Amino acid sequence: MKRLLSVAAVTFVLAGGALTATAVPAWAACTDRVCVYQLANGGGTAAGFTTADNNFSNNRFADGSNVNDRISSMSCTTTRRPIFYTDSYWRGQGQRVFCDGQAENAVWDNQFSSFYYAID
Repeated sequence: MKRLLSVAAVTFVLAGGALTATAVPAWAACTDRVCVYQLANGGGTAAGFTTADNNFSNNRFADGSNVNDRISSMSCTTTRRPIFYTDSYWRGQGQRVFCDGQAENAVWDNQFSSFYYAID
């Protein structure tokens, strides 16, 4: 399985006279409870949330670009499962995310505008 790597998280190591680069995927670098990514499989730059958000229009990815309608994958590390919605204020189509720390691709790519925690 091929993973996209984040160019923002590159570490250079000088080993035995050779310069090598080790890239860390964005999904591994996000430490918030809920993380969203610009690219599939947790690639590209990330944005993190600690609470539910009913409108992504004022949220930004780490590179400064707007989160609204630009999410291609997401992940979470919480006991409560978030549901991402295609419209603001928790309306439209919803996608539940499994909170296993791995990036999950968006069903509706580049369409999410809010998220809320599921009540199970």
